[in-house]
Order: sequence, then structure tokens, then C-alpha cells
Amino acid sequence: MHPYDHARSSAKIHGGCWSDYCQFHAWFDASKSLLCRFTHRALRHHIEGVGEAVAIFGPSVLNCDGMQVSTEQLGIQHLEEDCTHPPEATVWLIDFDMPDWLPTAEPDSAELAEASSARFGGTVDAYLGLHAWFLETRNWSAGPEHLVFRHHAFGIFEAEARFGPMIALGDGKAVPTRVVAERHVQGVLGRVPPASEFLRRIKAERWMLQATSPRKLGLD
Repeated sequence: MHPYDHARSSAKIHGGCWSDYCQFHAWFDASKSLLCRFTHRALRHHIEGVGEAVAIFGPSVLNCDGMQVSTEQLGIQHLEEDCTHPPEATVWLIDFDMPDWLPTAEPDSAELAEASSARFGGTVDAYLGLHAWFLETRNWSAGPEHLVFRHHAFGIFEAEARFGPMIALGDGKAVPTRVVAERHVQGVLGRVPPASEFLRRIKAERWMLQATSPRKLGLD
């Protein structure tokens, strides 16, 4: 469904108006700009994606009726309306066509933070959160296929949205988040691939495109 329809559904469930929720639902569907195929949903349409949405938007959204609405509930609603059930991230990678250029071993976040500190200045701690965020997806799926979720050009811009445009180094100095994120992806993969290069390798399954309709939700 379109974010507008998800937002109308949220308003029907929780009160307020559709505009209270549209930005939230648009975030889930932003990956469609990368590939106009339902496998784009692999980047955010999962339980772990709901957790990321909560981290970005906070625990609740205030609607125009003055009610705080749980962003976790809104995220689960979005998944149920697009996929019939809230999948875990790893389910998207069943029978994934693994490219032969994915690394068999990866540096850890501490190593990458040390490399960033040596290159850009500042302390290791200034960079650790960013590198740990990229590699958090190791907990989502075993094996190098976890890199599908964040190690690409889209993931670099996601990192900038999550951590802000600059990383403060102290003494009034800073480094662009995007620059450090690019170095991270290059350090792990040797290059910065487009997300679509991964998304085209996801095996299509019927549940991935079983979005409900506004009519079934009583919106039209």
C-alpha cells in the first residue's frame, strides 16, 4: 500500500488524522526509490526495521487528538498490511543468491573505529557507534548475507540520518558522517555497491507482495 493508505489506516485505529502518521509510514517505503520491485521491502519491512524506526522516530507519535501512539505498534501495523505477518529480517534472505564478492571475514567495529580515528582524528569512541550500527545486522542473519541490509550506498545515507551529518571530534572539530560511512563500506566490501545490486538477488516469494487493499481495511 501507499504510505498515505497506511497513514489513513493508523488514523482509523488510533485517532488523529492521516498526516500525523504519513512521515512514519513513508520511511518504511523509502527503499522503493532504489528498486521499484517488492523486494525493496527487505531493507526495512521486518521486526528489526521496526526497531530502527523506533530509534529514529522515538517511542511514540503525537497525533492531533493529543494522543501518544506507539511507533512499535505503527510499525507492526505497516508490516501486517504489506506482508500479512511481521517477518524477521533473516526471512528475506532465504535462498538469497549470494554474490561471490562478499567477504568471508569482516573486521569488527573496534578495528574500524581505530582506523577511522587514525585517519580523521578524534577518539575511537567517537566512531564506535557508527561502525557498530553498520555491523549490528550480524545479529539479524548469520553469514555474510547480513551485509545486504546496510552495506551499500543507501545504508550510508541511512547512517547519516541516524547519526546526523557530522561526527564531533572535540575542540570544535568534526568529520562528515557520510565520509566515515563510505570508508566503512569500502573497508568491508572494497567498494560501495548500490542497494539494488543486493535486492535483485532476493528470491521472490508470494508473502512479500501480499499487501492488503484500502478497501479491505474499510478506507474506501
